[in-house]
Amino acid sequence: MTAVFQPAGTLRNRTFIGLLIAQFLAAFNDQAIHASAMFFAINRKTLTEGTAISLMPILFFAPWAIFCTLAGYLADKFTKRSSLIFWKLAEIGITAVTTLGFVIGSELNMPNLGVWIVLSTVFLMGMHSTFFVPAKYGCMPEILQPHLLSRGNGLLESLSFLATILGTVSGGILSQHFNGNEYVIGLVLFALAIIGAAASFMIQRMPAANPNRSFPKYIYLPLFQNLKKLIHHRPLTFALVGIAFFTFMLAFMRAAVYMLGESRIPRWDEAKTSELVGMTALGIGVGSPLAGWLSGKKVELGLVPIGGIGMVIILCFAAMLLGYGPGLVACIILIGFFTGFYLVPMFTLLQHRAPKEQKGEVVATSNFVNVVGAIAASLLFFLIVWLAHFTNFAPRVLHETHRLHRHGSSIALTGVAIDMHNRPQSVEFLVNGNRAKISTGVQADSAEPKVQIILSQKAQVRWNEFEEATRTGKPADPVAVKVTSYKIPGVDTEHVTVRLDSEPVPDTFDNRELPRYLFIGAAGMTFGVLALLWWLLPDILSRSLWVLRSFGKSRLQVHGIHHLPGQGGVVLVYRSDRPQNAEHLAVASDRKVNFISFADVKHLELAAAYLRRGDVIAVPFESNVRTAEAFLSELASHVANNAPVVVPIYCDPDECNFGEPVLLTATQEQLGQAIAAAASEKME
Repeated sequence: MTAVFQPAGTLRNRTFIGLLIAQFLAAFNDQAIHASAMFFAINRKTLTEGTAISLMPILFFAPWAIFCTLAGYLADKFTKRSSLIFWKLAEIGITAVTTLGFVIGSELNMPNLGVWIVLSTVFLMGMHSTFFVPAKYGCMPEILQPHLLSRGNGLLESLSFLATILGTVSGGILSQHFNGNEYVIGLVLFALAIIGAAASFMIQRMPAANPNRSFPKYIYLPLFQNLKKLIHHRPLTFALVGIAFFTFMLAFMRAAVYMLGESRIPRWDEAKTSELVGMTALGIGVGSPLAGWLSGKKVELGLVPIGGIGMVIILCFAAMLLGYGPGLVACIILIGFFTGFYLVPMFTLLQHRAPKEQKGEVVATSNFVNVVGAIAASLLFFLIVWLAHFTNFAPRVLHETHRLHRHGSSIALTGVAIDMHNRPQSVEFLVNGNRAKISTGVQADSAEPKVQIILSQKAQVRWNEFEEATRTGKPADPVAVKVTSYKIPGVDTEHVTVRLDSEPVPDTFDNRELPRYLFIGAAGMTFGVLALLWWLLPDILSRSLWVLRSFGKSRLQVHGIHHLPGQGGVVLVYRSDRPQNAEHLAVASDRKVNFISFADVKHLELAAAYLRRGDVIAVPFESNVRTAEAFLSELASHVANNAPVVVPIYCDPDECNFGEPVLLTATQEQLGQAIAAAASEKME
């Protein structure tokens, strides 16, 4: 007889370790392809910096919107192990296509075709994540017992963001060192994909969550049905909004940091920009496991405001320290650290509260909302940059005809020397039969180059063709070019632009101050979302104070939270013999609890008003004034049309258990028995 798969009681189990390795390498390849594709497009002049930065998240997240319903269906219909293994195998094929694109773009001198092939793999890796993520997060409650979920999620997020660091930084460093030989990057990613696929086979087979589910008649109908359900389920709405904003901020801040690197003079190289982006993930990698440890054996929503307020403060400091490298790096790490506090409770809440047979579908629906946030971030970034240029907040820089044209209007490009980053170090011309040369160099008392040479993509391609023809002895027309120059106000560096004779003068803007306001805007948006989360859960700040007060003490365990409905009126009945019971009950619930005192002469009217609004109230099992049975009996006439759910609660110094719901007409003896039964309640 085949043994039934059971969640493990330890993090040291084969399935969880296999998932961690497979997820780590998937996240690494996601970010490495993301970064290397962006720099490949910029270096080959196929896309401008601003367009490349804005396009990357759209390409990656678009599949999350297109395929989210199908991903949720497959994650619940079939065993999640099959989905995880299939997409790890698909990752091998995607990295092979990436390698092909690099070869075509670099080795075969077809940059536009090669770049778009590589960019297509960003979309394909987004599709990979669309199907992989619901299976990954959906299987966590099936792999680990409930009391391990917060710590398991902390470890999963920590390693995921460590992979994000390494993938982002490696993508930049590899793009820098193998500029012109990018196929090496593809081979590295291909090898890692094979290792990740092998690790996925460590995951044990687990039963399908909903094997009898039929394929939806209308593919997107379940999406809208799930959105409607989630919006009316308060804890899931809280998690949905919180995770979507994280995805929004991730896309927006990544774009802001890339803009920062591209606007510096001299421009940051790929490695430096990627390292700074990766510092956020380093902070999350530290903050996430700490958040899991602080959560103990419950979903600790009190960490969310601590993380959010920390993000707001550090974002403002970062905006002031953009010109000071060490300070900026420290701020970026701290932003990631506080993001870990914000993020872990959100994912754990989503997994706890999603129905067992629909966990994959709920995560997929969350991914749809996430992609809306990510695309909104990209569009907002693009709009802000456009407005800055349109209003002259980021002023336009005018090009002047270079002094070479004084010697004649006919200029032919005769030589290009590039540095290790594949950037022009010197260019040679033939001007009316006379030779001329422009070289970069560093000023004696400054790190700024005297001259920065910018060669357009078309000019680079035309020069490559001319050089190849010359090498093989084939006839070739001279590369006719125009040369212009400009200077950024306050900077001595002269920027020389070389373009084909037929190309127009490129638009150039001074974006140096724009990243500062992007950081400040991010702080403002974070504060706004915190206000929205406070509206969804009004006691969230008091939960944060409880976390701070309980630091260093034994962690509160919570069981049976699935007995607390996510919507509608609820009456919690608890023993009030210990003052701490009420406080523990308030922080154990993932909904705002309104405590009713029988000593209040209007307690019945107040309780009925809360319940008619669909809120949660808590009443003592017994007091000197009256019993819970008498209260419920009288309450029934006030809420006859919308009877609340009655949930017994057992609290002691270390745990708070939610018991099986009882009838509104339960006797005092039945309520006492239900509270006693709740003492042994364990979450499924």
